[in-house]
Amino acid sequence: MKIRHLFFFAAVLAFVAVVFRRKRGRDYREARFYKALYRPHAFELAISVRRLVGKSVSILVARVIGAGYALTHPKVMREIQANIALLSPRRATWANAARVCIHQALNFREYAELGVSETSAALEMLGSKKGIEHIEDARSDGKGCLFVTGHFGFFELGGLVMSQMGYPMTTLTLPEPTSELTRWRADFRKRWGVETVVVGNDAFSAVEITRQLRGGAMIALLSDRPFDSNTVDVDLPHGRIPFSTAPVLLSLLSGAPIIAAGIWREPNGKFTIEAALPLRPMWLPEGRKATLEHFTTRLAKEGLVPLFARAPEQWHHYSRLEK
Repeated sequence: MKIRHLFFFAAVLAFVAVVFRRKRGRDYREARFYKALYRPHAFELAISVRRLVGKSVSILVARVIGAGYALTHPKVMREIQANIALLSPRRATWANAARVCIHQALNFREYAELGVSETSAALEMLGSKKGIEHIEDARSDGKGCLFVTGHFGFFELGGLVMSQMGYPMTTLTLPEPTSELTRWRADFRKRWGVETVVVGNDAFSAVEITRQLRGGAMIALLSDRPFDSNTVDVDLPHGRIPFSTAPVLLSLLSGAPIIAAGIWREPNGKFTIEAALPLRPMWLPEGRKATLEHFTTRLAKEGLVPLFARAPEQWHHYSRLEK
């Protein structure tokens, strides 16, 4: 190993020693690690590191950081195991919980990989593509399309891949912990042809998104970590968690179909992307509440949960989900 790599690993260990110190808040979002990483300079640093040490060493560094987090955060590890158990108790081991942390660190590294690569790099990361024909099926309605996923795999890559495949995407996102990071991630996505709309819990956001969908926009959003009370509790194989009703409501207002989609890392390092059959909600005679409950449950149980079950160790939730 080169001398510069040895010096770099010494710096990594120093970083780990600082951000993994035991003084932590009750919530993972108050932890030093979270506050250290969810800033623009952390993403820029990752890109600089990737340029400095190369691909192989940067992968090793990401694994070290992810494993370091797992070893120093026992409470979070228990929460992760509880979440995995919702999908598969057999797979709810400490080792798989650690893999959640490692995969998250690898996802940060993938940002760096994209940051130093040409536009074609997103497609080069792909292995299998499943259900892509469902996208054309959805587009045949003459409206836009809602791509709904969860905090699963490297979900950010999905929008980049779709854009490179000729499906320009808009990502709906909540504000990041800082306005600087919100702008940084929006600018990063735009480089790859993905627009960003920062949404709030207000009527204007819904009106604007509905307008874009009616005009043919392809919009991506997450539904497995709702930010407000507009949720439906859905039975998983071994528990019950809330899912957002926003995708179904937006579909009903715009007429745009919904496609559940996921993208996850395979053992060979490539990513599999999968799209489910389109879901076309319609108003039920029983009224608004029954309609939202029925189609949100279908979206979760028929589309999203089977995708999460493909790789529970890549379902990135660090606090307990079960109701």
